[in-house]
Amino acid sequence: MAVYTASMTVAAAGTGTVIAAVGAGVLQFWPGAILPLVAALGGITIVYALHELGFIRIPVPGRDWIVPAGWVRHRFYRSAVVWGGIVGAGVFTRVPFAALPVLAAWLFIYGDVVYGSLAGALYGFVRAASVYSTASSQDADELVGLMQSIMRLATPAHLLTGTVLAMFGAYLLIAQQVA
Repeated sequence: MAVYTASMTVAAAGTGTVIAAVGAGVLQFWPGAILPLVAALGGITIVYALHELGFIRIPVPGRDWIVPAGWVRHRFYRSAVVWGGIVGAGVFTRVPFAALPVLAAWLFIYGDVVYGSLAGALYGFVRAASVYSTASSQDADELVGLMQSIMRLATPAHLLTGTVLAMFGAYLLIAQQVA
C-alpha cells in the first residue's frame, strides 16, 4: 500500500508540476489571456458543479483506458509502482470526479510549479486513500462488503465535489469581474 500510495502521489505531483510549468510559460508570453481563461474556467466549473450535483450529464475529460493486466502481473512492488504511477498521473485512466480537470486547468492558469506539485501530490494521496480501508481484509466476503461501503460513499462525495466546484466557479467569476 505504501509503495502504491507513494507512486500515485509522486506521479500526480509530477503531473501538477508539468501542467503548472506549461501554464506559467504560456502565460508569460500571453499575459492578456489570464482574465479570459479565469472567466472561462469559472463558467466551466459551474457546469461541472451541475454535473456533480446530478442536474445535468456531461462527459468528464479522461480516458476509459485500463492498465493492462500484463503490466501488473510481475513482482508485487513493480506492479504497485506501475499501477499507482499510471492512475496517479490522472491523464491515462478514467477520472471519477469532475474536480480533476478543473484542478488541472486552474494549475495551468495559476502557473506556480510549487503549488502545482503540492496540489498534485495531495490529489494523488487522497485518490490512493481508498486502498487503506481494504488493507486489513483477508476474507473475500469482507472485502466485497468494504468495497460496497466505499461505493456507497460515491453519492455524498459527488455532492461534496459539486458544492465545492460551485463555490470555486462562483469565486472565479466574481474575482474575474473585480479584476
